[in-house]
Amino acid sequence: MGCTYSVYSSGMPHLKTVSITEFENQTDQYQLETELTDALSADFIQDGRLRLVDLSPDCVLQGEILDYSDKLATYGSSGVDEYEVRIMYSLEFTDLVKNEVIWKVNNLIFSQIYSNDENSEIKTEEDAVKKIEQDLFDRIMRESLEDW
Repeated sequence: MGCTYSVYSSGMPHLKTVSITEFENQTDQYQLETELTDALSADFIQDGRLRLVDLSPDCVLQGEILDYSDKLATYGSSGVDEYEVRIMYSLEFTDLVKNEVIWKVNNLIFSQIYSNDENSEIKTEEDAVKKIEQDLFDRIMRESLEDW
């Protein structure tokens, strides 16, 4: 079972709520921005450090999905062995109380290999995207909250 916890640092104790603006999707992948917003929302709820709200947040996460690719990664004797999903983001995490950017990054790239091989943990493109979304959330938390 997952557990939620709440940690507020003395560095930014005024931040207790967050809002996520739906990401702008610059790719041709239909609904990628909605899936990302939903995944990040679920991650913030699970994490528990900041309460997700729509109105009057203390901070806001916004960004763009700049690029998406799903390409062959390796060939083997029987054909394609692995594929790689790559997604590039631009992100900004802003403290609305103090009106300052906490963390901003352009051209942040995540990639994930997947394969239908029986030993592969990630077997589909969809699973690779979900893993990238989780890695993105972990990076957001590490860069914006964990340094408090």
